[in-house]
Amino acid sequence: MVEPSSLRRVARLSVPRRLSDPGLEIRLVRLVDLSLEGARIEHQEPLNEKLACFIDLPPDLGRVRLTGRIVWTKLQKAEQTLEGERHVYYHSGLTWTTLTPEQQRALAVALEKLQAEIDPPVAGPSS
Repeated sequence: MVEPSSLRRVARLSVPRRLSDPGLEIRLVRLVDLSLEGARIEHQEPLNEKLACFIDLPPDLGRVRLTGRIVWTKLQKAEQTLEGERHVYYHSGLTWTTLTPEQQRALAVALEKLQAEIDPPVAGPSS
């Protein structure tokens, strides 16, 4: 899903769960969306604003490490299981900081892959 461009300077593309592979991060997070300027992540603990962090994109998106800084965190939802356990989910937005040209190229390729997920190629007429 692409967010309306009237609300953002650049579009953010949703990252399907099968491509976000949370097992690769040191802290368990789920990559929710991604753009040239930053990303949104989901996690189970609040993160402090201005916290520097690394996001390792999963293999299907190019397996590149990007450096960012948390700009906001908010409680997204809370659930209670049948066993009585409470699970909370926070979302945080981050902005990229000091990306190298190689990281910028890798990010652009990852965004192309996500765009292809949204707009799959149309099959041409068969011969």
